Amino acid sequence: MDFKATLPILGFESCKEVTLESIDGQFYRLMDKEGKASPAFTLVTPSLLRSDYVFDLPDSVVKHLQAERPEDLEVLNIMIIDTPIENSHINFLAPLLFNRKKGLMGQVVLDSYKYPEFGIADPIKNYLNHKEDAS
Repeated sequence: MDFKATLPILGFESCKEVTLESIDGQFYRLMDKEGKASPAFTLVTPSLLRSDYVFDLPDSVVKHLQAERPEDLEVLNIMIIDTPIENSHINFLAPLLFNRKKGLMGQVVLDSYKYPEFGIADPIKNYLNHKEDAS
């Protein structure tokens, strides 16, 4: 699905329109719609990794994304993939928000003092359940 970036992605302010493609319903690929030299981002649904990912949005963000209700916004986080996958990192401090009804998206940077539990490069291994074999 295509989205207009009403709140820019930090470092990629020239990227005005993006395409979001689902990989499997939990992971997504975000690309510049015009296919410029900008890289593609891998995004992840935060609830896949943590149940405590809750934050307040400033009214200005809600207005830019034309959200009428919180359910209008889908929250995804940028994932920096590494090998092995346990060495990958997630940016929980600057989520991407998508209003599928209006075709709008943007990035918001959360206040690190208000949300000290959210990091800009949290290791994914901190959220994976490592189960030992009982054998």
